[in-house]
Amino acid sequence: MYESNLIINEIQADKLMALLLDKAVVGVKDQILESIARIEDGATRLTYYTSCFTDNYQDVCSKLKFEDARFAEGLYQLIRDRQIVYDLMSIYFKEIFKYKTYQQLEFIKEQLIQMGLNVSANSLTAESFTFGITSSVCLGLGFSPVVVGRVRALAGGVVGVAGLYGYVQQAAESADRLKLQSPIYYNALSLRKLDMMYFIVEPVFIKARAFQHQSFSDVQIVNIISNMMK
Repeated sequence: MYESNLIINEIQADKLMALLLDKAVVGVKDQILESIARIEDGATRLTYYTSCFTDNYQDVCSKLKFEDARFAEGLYQLIRDRQIVYDLMSIYFKEIFKYKTYQQLEFIKEQLIQMGLNVSANSLTAESFTFGITSSVCLGLGFSPVVVGRVRALAGGVVGVAGLYGYVQQAAESADRLKLQSPIYYNALSLRKLDMMYFIVEPVFIKARAFQHQSFSDVQIVNIISNMMK
């Protein structure tokens, strides 16, 4: 009996190690593919600068220079404050909760609690609720490989020139999408010079379907927050 349990435990341990190894291999593969794509994006963006030598494409050149400067400003805030993810999420939730009544905030909080989600909001004003929800969401994002990986790479300066410029191109494309999906949120980020940093959290917003509608019901807001926390 003891020998049988020992064999079973060994088999289970082998399966667990194999599963962990598979996940590790997939993770490394994804990182390699992402790095290659980013370098290609960087090289593509550098070729766009040839438009600066052509009179007919000065508008393209001006857009590139503006995006580069904006990215540099956002990167400076990231390195200086190291709370870029919190700021990006906080600005979004400020817009969401701006005109919510006490009763609506109470409903949203109760629904989240019933779903087993922790909401750190002591008082139900729009400001305190924004702080509580933002803190709770950011806690969950601390375990997101995509978000953590991008922040670490940018803050730590571990990417080369082509890799960094690849991030600039990804950020520019992400900002353009946001401008179409949610002009209000885009403008709010622009005022803080953070529009080119949105790409860091864009996967989270896509997963949560945060811009599926121009206006959301309280139930839809609950679902968005729930998806962000998962």
